[in-house]
Order: sequence, then C-alpha cells, then structure tokens
Amino acid sequence: MGYRILTLEDIPKFLGSLEEMRNIFTDFNTLEVEEVGDGNLNYVYLVKNSKKPQETVALKQAVPYLRVVGESWPLKRERMTIEIMALQKEIELCPEHVPEVYYGSHEMSLVIMENLSSHKVLRGEIIKGKVFPNFAEHISTFMAEVLFKTSDLYLDHQTKKEMVSKYINYDLCKITEDFVFTTPYEKHETNVYNPELTEEDLNFIQQDRELKIAVAEMKYKFMNNAESLLHGDLHIGSIMVNENETYVIDPEFAFYGPMGFDVGAVIGNLLMSYFSHEQRQKLLGREPYVYRKWLLETIESVWVKFTEKFDTLWIEEQLSNPQLAWDYPQGEQHFKVLRERFITRLFSDTVGFAACKMMRRILGLAKVADIAEIEDLQERARIERMTLKLGKKMVIERDSIKSIGEVLNLAKELSPLV
Repeated sequence: MGYRILTLEDIPKFLGSLEEMRNIFTDFNTLEVEEVGDGNLNYVYLVKNSKKPQETVALKQAVPYLRVVGESWPLKRERMTIEIMALQKEIELCPEHVPEVYYGSHEMSLVIMENLSSHKVLRGEIIKGKVFPNFAEHISTFMAEVLFKTSDLYLDHQTKKEMVSKYINYDLCKITEDFVFTTPYEKHETNVYNPELTEEDLNFIQQDRELKIAVAEMKYKFMNNAESLLHGDLHIGSIMVNENETYVIDPEFAFYGPMGFDVGAVIGNLLMSYFSHEQRQKLLGREPYVYRKWLLETIESVWVKFTEKFDTLWIEEQLSNPQLAWDYPQGEQHFKVLRERFITRLFSDTVGFAACKMMRRILGLAKVADIAEIEDLQERARIERMTLKLGKKMVIERDSIKSIGEVLNLAKELSPLV
C-alpha cells in the first residue's frame, strides 16, 4: 500500500480494508467522517457509525508539507512515525492518560486511535472558565512517569542511547528551534504582532542583552540535553479533559530533550491563562478572583506533585536496583542531596523554558487563543505586556528563583489577584 493523502470519501473504504477496524465497526457502509483540528500540520478526522455512534475512532494523517503554508514548506512524513512510536511508549508507561492506539501505518503516515468523544481540549475549556480539579494530579503523573522512566535514572545505558537515536526528529525540532527560541527575539518576517504593541514593547524583548543571552542558553539546552523522551509540545491545546479524566495527545514533536521543556510548557501556558482571565472572567460576567486563584493553585500543584512523584520513582528505583555508590553509612542522606540538587536544576530549566514559551506566543507566529482572541486590542496588549515582563524576568533570573511560589508572586505583582 503506497502513500496517498486520504480524502473524506476515501476513509470508509480504507478503514474497511483494515482487519483491526473490524473489531471497532460492525458496518463500514454507514460511517460518517468529519474533519477536525487546527489544520496546521496534519489532517485529523473523526469517524463514527451513524447507526451505532459508540463505534468511533480518530484518524490522523501527516502530509509531506506544512499544511497551513502549503507545498512550499516541505516536511518529512516521518514525523508521524515519531508520533506513533511516542504514543506507544507513553501508553506503555502511563496508559491511563494516553488514548488507545488501534492502528498505525508508517507507510501511510497515519494513526487511528480512540476518539475521546466525551472529552474537550483543555485550552478551550479554560477559556470558558471551567474548573478541572483532577488536572494537576493527572498531568503530574503523566510527566513524572514518562520523564523519569525514559531517562538515564531508570534505563540502562544502551537502551537509553538507542532511544535517543530512535526519536531524532529533525524537522519538528527545527520548527521549535526557530519559532520558540529564535524568530520571536528578532525582527523576523514571520512574527505577528498585535498592532497595539509599540516599538518600545518589541525592543524590550528583542534588543535586551541579558534576555537575548538567556534565551540563547535555553536554546542550547533544548538542542543538546537529551535527558528524557519529551512530548515536545505539551501546551494546554495538546491535552483533553473532562471532570474525571485527562489525556495527552499529539506527540508529533517528541524527541529526547531536557525534562524542563515539557514541564515548562504546561506551567507557561497556565500562567498565560492566569493573565488572560483578568479580562476573560469579566467577559463571562464573573469576578476574576475565584477562577484565577484556581489557576495559580493548579500551577503550584502541578509542580509540587510532579516533583514528589518524580522523587518517589527515583527512590523506588534505587531500592529495586541499588547502586553501590550509595552503599555506606551516610549514603542514603547523600543520595537525598543528589535528588534535591537535581530537582533544583530541573526547576531552573522549567522556569526558563516556560518563559520562552510565553514570550514566543506574544511575538512569534503561533499564538494562544486565551490572549490572541481577546477582541479589545488595547486590553489584549496590556495582557501581552504582562506576559512579556514576566517571561523576561523568569528567563533572566531562572537560577535565582527558588520556588514555584516565587514565580506565582511575580505573576501576582504584574496582575494582582483581586
């Protein structure tokens, strides 16, 4: 079966040709196909049996170019191979927070998986001001399990190096290197600005010596620190939720990189949500305090729960496979100091990467709807300035910021919780 781009009309017949789909659908003549998704990179379809709606799947296919731009921007289809492998590894390590994969084809560059029909994209739900009390518990579990168990802290040296090689993701890492760490910090033609931002606002970021150096240092970490298998794009648009469950989707940017990049992506996105709801709660007819307080509590809980679970996994691994290096009277205490120093360094990385994620969403090509879809451009610019100020301070001072509470206090200084 050679590669071809499937159309809405092709999909029922294609699914009918797959033995795996006969376990899902009882009739391929009554399938309804709907195209969904943002359409930036790939085609995504939801398929259901019109007579038995519970028979349903999601199908995602990569095309050999950046779809939002067209064939003038080629992208290797192998990114789907990476996504399939990443999904399978995440399911192995944390099945309760990853959708089930029914079928994957490297030749057709597509994956067919569980349709999370009773879940919504977290970003859209946060924009609506909805609360998800289990989110911090769930996302911290996912990050701790995957980041720890794909690192040198858990894997033997050969397996780890084989994994690093297996997940080299040239094209999509280059997109991150360009659009997260490079173009937003220069006068680049791909940048998109709110017209209410002034030249002074842009120069505050793009011509500041300490910021430019700090971002360059974070870019170098991203490119060279192959610590763990990352999701690679773990913003709140890559997470689906309901009141009881949380699922992580779309790991097409997966590669081996610094742990703090994934953790920082979650925290940076929630900080932007906090700023945005200074305005959004008013548009919803609510006082901002209660919802914004929940967002701050969630950010703190994500970090605290993640580090607790990560530390527990490390202790369990040491008990299961004791390292001779700690086998002496003070070894247990010294091992604890090692873990504490590791988490301190990981926190610094998390703060720096969160900052880069925030600033790039204001000055770069790709925006977040939380802020970018605020119709009052002056109000949007006010929130964007807060985001840039916090991002700048975080990335420059990442080594001196010692706790998640300090980060939240910085956010509250710019946008008081009232």
